[in-house]
Amino acid sequence: MKRPCTTREAGFTLVETLVALVILGFIVAGLAQGLRFGLHAWDYQNVTIARDSALDTTDRTLRSLLASLAPGYDAHDPAVVGSSSSLQFTADLPINAPTGPTRLAKILLAVQPGRGLVLRWQPEFHAHWLVPPIPHVAVLLPDAASITFAYYRPAGSQPAGWVASWVGNTPPALIRIHLSLMPHGHHWPDIIVAPMRLPDTE
Repeated sequence: MKRPCTTREAGFTLVETLVALVILGFIVAGLAQGLRFGLHAWDYQNVTIARDSALDTTDRTLRSLLASLAPGYDAHDPAVVGSSSSLQFTADLPINAPTGPTRLAKILLAVQPGRGLVLRWQPEFHAHWLVPPIPHVAVLLPDAASITFAYYRPAGSQPAGWVASWVGNTPPALIRIHLSLMPHGHHWPDIIVAPMRLPDTE
Protein backbone atom coordinates (compact mmCIF):
# COMPACT_ATOMS: atom_id res chain seq x y z
CA MET A 1 0.00 0.00 0.00
CA LYS A 2 1.49 3.35 -1.11
CA ARG A 3 1.83 6.24 1.31
CA PRO A 4 -0.11 9.31 0.14
CA CYS A 5 2.05 12.28 -1.03
CA THR A 6 2.33 15.26 1.30
CA THR A 7 2.40 18.91 0.18
CA ARG A 8 6.17 19.12 0.76
CA GLU A 9 6.83 16.10 -1.41
CA ALA A 10 4.56 17.34 -4.20
CA GLY A 11 6.73 20.49 -4.97
CA PHE A 12 7.26 24.11 -4.05
CA THR A 13 4.50 26.19 -2.57
CA LEU A 14 3.36 29.42 -4.19
CA VAL A 15 5.04 31.47 -1.45
CA GLU A 16 8.38 29.71 -1.99
CA THR A 17 8.14 30.25 -5.73
CA LEU A 18 7.43 33.97 -5.25
CA VAL A 19 10.34 34.33 -2.81
CA ALA A 20 12.67 32.61 -5.29
CA LEU A 21 11.51 34.92 -8.09
CA VAL A 22 12.03 38.01 -5.91
CA ILE A 23 15.55 36.89 -4.98
CA LEU A 24 16.30 36.15 -8.64
CA GLY A 25 15.04 39.62 -9.56
CA PHE A 26 17.39 41.21 -7.00
CA ILE A 27 20.30 39.21 -8.38
CA VAL A 28 19.52 40.21 -11.98
CA ALA A 29 19.09 43.88 -10.97
CA GLY A 30 22.42 43.80 -9.13
CA LEU A 31 24.18 42.27 -12.10
CA ALA A 32 22.65 44.84 -14.45
CA GLN A 33 23.68 47.69 -12.14
CA GLY A 34 27.20 46.30 -11.91
CA LEU A 35 27.38 45.98 -15.69
CA ARG A 36 26.22 49.59 -16.16
CA PHE A 37 28.77 50.79 -13.62
CA GLY A 38 31.52 48.81 -15.32
CA LEU A 39 30.64 50.22 -18.75
CA HIS A 40 30.48 53.76 -17.35
CA ALA A 41 33.86 53.32 -15.65
CA TRP A 42 35.30 51.94 -18.91
CA ASP A 43 34.02 54.90 -20.93
CA TYR A 44 35.27 57.38 -18.32
CA GLN A 45 38.69 55.75 -18.30
CA ASN A 46 38.90 55.90 -22.09
CA VAL A 47 37.92 59.57 -22.10
CA THR A 48 40.44 60.37 -19.34
CA ILE A 49 43.24 58.52 -21.12
CA ALA A 50 42.48 60.26 -24.43
CA ARG A 51 42.33 63.68 -22.72
CA ASP A 52 45.56 63.15 -20.79
CA SER A 53 47.28 61.89 -23.94
CA ALA A 54 46.18 65.01 -25.84
CA LEU A 55 47.33 67.21 -22.95
CA ASP A 56 50.68 65.48 -22.79
CA THR A 57 51.18 65.90 -26.55
CA THR A 58 50.18 69.58 -26.32
CA ASP A 59 52.52 70.08 -23.36
CA ARG A 60 55.50 68.64 -25.26
CA THR A 61 54.63 70.60 -28.43
CA LEU A 62 54.41 73.93 -26.58
CA ARG A 63 57.65 73.30 -24.71
CA SER A 64 59.45 72.42 -27.94
CA LEU A 65 58.16 75.49 -29.79
CA LEU A 66 58.86 77.99 -27.01
CA ALA A 67 62.29 76.54 -26.26
CA SER A 68 63.26 77.24 -29.89
CA LEU A 69 61.78 80.75 -29.89
CA ALA A 70 64.01 82.86 -32.13
CA PRO A 71 65.07 86.42 -31.23
CA GLY A 72 64.58 89.18 -33.78
CA TYR A 73 66.60 92.08 -35.12
CA ASP A 74 64.01 94.29 -36.84
CA ALA A 75 62.86 97.12 -34.56
CA HIS A 76 59.76 97.63 -36.74
CA ASP A 77 58.70 93.96 -36.58
CA PRO A 78 59.16 92.56 -33.04
CA ALA A 79 59.91 88.86 -32.89
CA VAL A 80 57.79 88.35 -29.77
CA VAL A 81 54.34 89.89 -29.32
CA GLY A 82 52.60 88.46 -26.30
CA SER A 83 49.51 89.34 -24.31
CA SER A 84 47.74 87.48 -21.53
CA SER A 85 45.55 85.60 -24.04
CA SER A 86 47.77 85.12 -27.13
CA LEU A 87 51.40 84.81 -28.09
CA GLN A 88 53.01 85.46 -31.47
CA PHE A 89 56.64 84.52 -32.02
CA THR A 90 59.12 83.07 -34.51
CA ALA A 91 60.43 79.55 -33.95
CA ASP A 92 61.41 76.33 -35.68
CA LEU A 93 58.49 73.99 -36.32
CA PRO A 94 58.77 70.32 -35.28
CA ILE A 95 60.46 68.02 -37.76
CA ASN A 96 57.21 66.19 -38.59
CA ALA A 97 55.27 69.42 -39.26
CA PRO A 98 54.15 70.06 -42.87
CA THR A 99 56.69 72.73 -43.81
CA GLY A 100 58.09 74.12 -47.02
CA PRO A 101 61.71 75.02 -47.77
CA THR A 102 62.25 76.27 -44.20
CA ARG A 103 61.14 75.13 -40.74
CA LEU A 104 61.34 78.67 -39.40
CA ALA A 105 57.83 80.08 -39.07
CA LYS A 106 55.88 82.91 -37.51
CA ILE A 107 53.56 81.26 -35.00
CA LEU A 108 50.46 82.41 -33.15
CA LEU A 109 49.02 80.58 -30.15
CA ALA A 110 45.51 81.43 -28.94
CA VAL A 111 42.20 79.86 -27.92
CA GLN A 112 39.38 80.32 -30.42
CA PRO A 113 35.75 79.83 -29.26
CA GLY A 114 34.40 76.54 -30.52
CA ARG A 115 37.80 75.32 -31.72
CA GLY A 116 40.02 75.20 -28.63
CA LEU A 117 43.74 75.90 -28.55
CA VAL A 118 44.85 76.78 -32.06
CA LEU A 119 48.34 77.01 -33.53
CA ARG A 120 48.55 79.26 -36.59
CA TRP A 121 51.78 79.52 -38.53
CA GLN A 122 53.21 80.72 -41.82
CA PRO A 123 56.76 80.29 -43.19
CA GLU A 124 59.29 82.98 -42.29
CA PHE A 125 61.63 83.73 -45.19
CA HIS A 126 63.29 86.94 -43.90
CA ALA A 127 61.96 88.73 -46.95
CA HIS A 128 59.05 91.00 -47.83
CA TRP A 129 56.59 89.25 -50.09
CA LEU A 130 54.06 90.95 -52.31
CA VAL A 131 51.62 88.18 -51.42
CA PRO A 132 52.17 86.74 -47.92
CA PRO A 133 52.35 82.94 -47.64
CA ILE A 134 49.06 81.24 -46.82
CA PRO A 135 48.92 80.55 -43.06
CA HIS A 136 48.33 77.04 -41.75
CA VAL A 137 46.05 76.34 -38.79
CA ALA A 138 46.12 73.32 -36.50
CA VAL A 139 43.94 72.61 -33.46
CA LEU A 140 46.23 71.46 -30.66
CA LEU A 141 43.65 70.95 -27.91
CA PRO A 142 39.89 71.04 -28.68
CA ASP A 143 38.99 70.90 -24.97
CA ALA A 144 40.83 74.14 -24.13
CA ALA A 145 38.44 76.77 -22.79
CA SER A 146 41.00 79.52 -22.19
CA ILE A 147 44.74 80.13 -22.09
CA THR A 148 46.68 82.63 -20.01
CA PHE A 149 50.26 83.66 -20.72
CA ALA A 150 52.67 85.34 -18.32
CA TYR A 151 56.23 86.50 -19.01
CA TYR A 152 59.08 86.68 -16.52
CA ARG A 153 61.08 89.90 -16.73
CA PRO A 154 64.61 89.65 -15.34
CA ALA A 155 65.98 92.41 -13.13
CA GLY A 156 67.17 95.47 -15.02
CA SER A 157 65.78 98.94 -15.37
CA GLN A 158 62.65 97.54 -13.69
CA PRO A 159 62.26 95.00 -10.87
CA ALA A 160 62.17 91.33 -11.80
CA GLY A 161 58.77 89.65 -11.89
CA TRP A 162 55.94 88.22 -13.98
CA VAL A 163 54.19 90.57 -16.41
CA ALA A 164 51.05 90.12 -18.53
CA SER A 165 52.49 91.30 -21.87
CA TRP A 166 55.75 91.24 -23.76
CA VAL A 167 56.76 92.98 -26.98
CA GLY A 168 60.28 93.02 -28.35
CA ASN A 169 63.02 91.16 -30.14
CA THR A 170 64.52 89.67 -26.98
CA PRO A 171 62.46 86.83 -25.50
CA PRO A 172 61.50 86.89 -21.82
CA ALA A 173 63.52 84.80 -19.38
CA LEU A 174 60.53 82.50 -18.80
CA ILE A 175 57.10 81.98 -20.33
CA ARG A 176 54.28 80.53 -18.24
CA ILE A 177 51.13 79.01 -19.77
CA HIS A 178 47.96 78.28 -17.82
CA LEU A 179 45.30 76.17 -19.56
CA SER A 180 41.68 75.89 -18.46
CA LEU A 181 39.78 72.92 -19.86
CA MET A 182 36.13 72.23 -20.70
CA PRO A 183 33.57 71.32 -19.57
CA HIS A 184 34.11 71.84 -15.84
CA GLY A 185 37.02 74.29 -15.78
CA HIS A 186 39.65 71.66 -15.01
CA HIS A 187 43.22 72.94 -15.06
CA TRP A 188 46.39 71.37 -16.44
CA PRO A 189 49.55 72.08 -14.39
CA ASP A 190 51.14 75.32 -15.57
CA ILE A 191 53.73 74.99 -18.32
CA ILE A 192 56.89 77.05 -17.69
CA VAL A 193 59.50 77.24 -20.46
CA ALA A 194 62.80 79.05 -20.76
CA PRO A 195 63.54 80.11 -24.36
CA MET A 196 66.93 78.66 -25.26
CA ARG A 197 67.84 80.93 -28.17
CA LEU A 198 69.14 84.38 -27.28
CA PRO A 199 70.22 87.31 -29.47
CA ASP A 200 73.83 87.42 -30.64
CA THR A 201 75.94 89.62 -28.39
CA GLU A 202 78.60 90.37 -30.98
